[in-house]
Amino acid sequence: MNLQNNAVLMRLSIGLPGEARQDNPLTEKVKGENHLGAKSGRWVKALYPAEALKPVKEVDGQARKYHDSVTLPFDAGVGILPAALIVEYGDKMRKFKGQREHQVQSHFLAKYQTWVDWAKAEHNGTFDPSLYPGTTEIAEKFYFKCEPLPVPSGTHFTNTVSTLLGTDVDTVNAKVADAAKEAQRELLRRLTAPVKHMVTTLSKEDPRIFDSLIGNVQDILRVAPALNLGQDPVIDGFIAQMQTLVRL
Repeated sequence: MNLQNNAVLMRLSIGLPGEARQDNPLTEKVKGENHLGAKSGRWVKALYPAEALKPVKEVDGQARKYHDSVTLPFDAGVGILPAALIVEYGDKMRKFKGQREHQVQSHFLAKYQTWVDWAKAEHNGTFDPSLYPGTTEIAEKFYFKCEPLPVPSGTHFTNTVSTLLGTDVDTVNAKVADAAKEAQRELLRRLTAPVKHMVTTLSKEDPRIFDSLIGNVQDILRVAPALNLGQDPVIDGFIAQMQTLVRL
């Protein structure tokens, strides 16, 4: 399987302002008043009410779910995106980014003083204004980045670069080869999991059948041909059988 020719690596990075902060003075006060041990615990304060970031986090969850569904594992935070899905991925992610920016502006930042007032009331005398910068500064804490990366090849590394990075051609190529094999195994897991669930459900005496039962199978079948980066005929045959099963 030649990943360099039919896929790119995609890193999805999503950032939010911190939602909690350890309060060291309050921690020490509680320990002292209750005669607690030095390692007994710590006081962590919520900076905002749960609803402050909820709409933004909901969009983030949808974006991560989509990213995970159309990529296969390569490394921490980085997935293998088939070339056939690049255009769709870009369109989807631009849509998620737009929805997210709308929620950040119209919900979190527009009501920022409300969240600060909540903290003043909840934290009472322990409120720390330094944890609540202006809207311009807090807005910089939000980010949503999709970073495409080329699939590495050992041929990209000269002897000098390899020495500096502590790696070599064989190590790089082995990493890519292992990732390609794991990608095929992950695709098989994704294909079989909803089918097993459907079989288990339908085998019950009085099964409760929801639209999601078939929908989950259809979701993976939609992208499975593109995710079959090795063009494995066995996987293609399994996909065809599943398509027949759900009458696509």
